[in-house]
Amino acid sequence: MIDGTTQGTTQEADQTAGCRTRFAGLLAPGLAADRLTRLALALRLSPVQAPAGPAPLAVLLAGDGSAVPESDALWLPPVAAWIEPPTDTGASDTADRLAPFLAEAATSDLYLNLTTATAHDLQLGGRLLAALSARHPLEGDRRDDVELALHEAVSNALVHGNLGVAGMKELSAQELERFSRDLGDRLADPVLAGRRIVVTLRIDPAEDGRRVATVEIADEGAGFTPGPRANSGASGRGLDLIGTIADGLTIEDGGRRIRMRFRL
Repeated sequence: MIDGTTQGTTQEADQTAGCRTRFAGLLAPGLAADRLTRLALALRLSPVQAPAGPAPLAVLLAGDGSAVPESDALWLPPVAAWIEPPTDTGASDTADRLAPFLAEAATSDLYLNLTTATAHDLQLGGRLLAALSARHPLEGDRRDDVELALHEAVSNALVHGNLGVAGMKELSAQELERFSRDLGDRLADPVLAGRRIVVTLRIDPAEDGRRVATVEIADEGAGFTPGPRANSGASGRGLDLIGTIADGLTIEDGGRRIRMRFRL
């Protein structure tokens, strides 16, 4: 377990098999204080205005139509979960919709459940690295390699998975223009932009005493069947790159879930 995961209590976390993280508080930048208080109490958490102390916190990355906050403090301990609330329900049942997310988050050391649009705006790969390295310092080439693998995996899930944008077949101005246009068009589609990306991260000891980080990234795209690449296009090499960096790589759920293992 990472530091702080045994602090705090919630009914949802305590009832979850394999509980790693017991959340103590809820932080929601942009949400009115009275709404935060009501929501937190409904979830049996304490309303929190700013990250502090060792007890794990969950952050809601949305609220009252405000811009998604990008404060670096929100990606460092004690925050251990980042959840974008569902928008297709009224305020009265928001807590009921959030409870399963928190229960799932309790089984991991770090957890993210965001829409494609939000994850894209946040440059999620870099945020994930910050959250991981704050718990287990990474330096030099190892830090750069893990960041590259996370970036590639997140990009695959968002761009090729949830948005269904085809990779660039060649390095040319025309193909770059096509890729950029497709990306913009798909992000403008509320259905595609609203698809979810879920990231779970667990840190465990290995037999040799070194810690191992297991990162799972799931999307809601059409999936794919891994196989030999037919050509060496400008993109489409992400899985090969991840495979050379990670100490283990598994593709599941028809290509919609990737599991990576990194020796730290």
